[in-house]
Amino acid sequence: MGGKPLADFSEPIEMMKDCHRRIEHFLEVLREAERRFGNSELEEEGRHALEASLNYFANFAPRHTADEEQSLFPRMRYSGDPDAREVTADLERLENDHRGCEALHSLVDRVVRSWLETGRLDDAQRERLRPALDELEEIYAAHIQLEEGKVFAIAVRILKSEQIREIGEEMRKRRSLASLGHVGAGLSEK
Repeated sequence: MGGKPLADFSEPIEMMKDCHRRIEHFLEVLREAERRFGNSELEEEGRHALEASLNYFANFAPRHTADEEQSLFPRMRYSGDPDAREVTADLERLENDHRGCEALHSLVDRVVRSWLETGRLDDAQRERLRPALDELEEIYAAHIQLEEGKVFAIAVRILKSEQIREIGEEMRKRRSLASLGHVGAGLSEK
């Protein structure tokens, strides 16, 4: 997805950016599946795309949220650096975005699972799915722009190298613990 090698745990901020690219990708996969198969019988290609997207948002995206809310944001808040105060309200907004996206993903998950079960998306489901995907796209676009355009830059400036290393190690642990429950899930994420 873009040709650039993915970052590793020694570059946790870059890994978070890579996660943003995956979020954008899998959201677009959902939208494309709805456009291509929403008015007809769901084909195998669409079924696989929908399942991969649901899997990503259910199993991998929450780790990204935890990376931010449990590892990055607290360190920024408690750094004591004056620049950190500049983003305090932004961090709260980003956390609220996470909650809003979780609710929307829950709705999308229910609609898409029903679609997978029946092989068809009825009009009522479509009328619930499209606005939810539109809202997710809108929230994610602003959210990612704020993080990548402001918050991450300040984080890199104010956090010490040891804190960055700790964030990367916490991210590694989150993924190794979570993978124990998802062996053979078919998708992997750094």
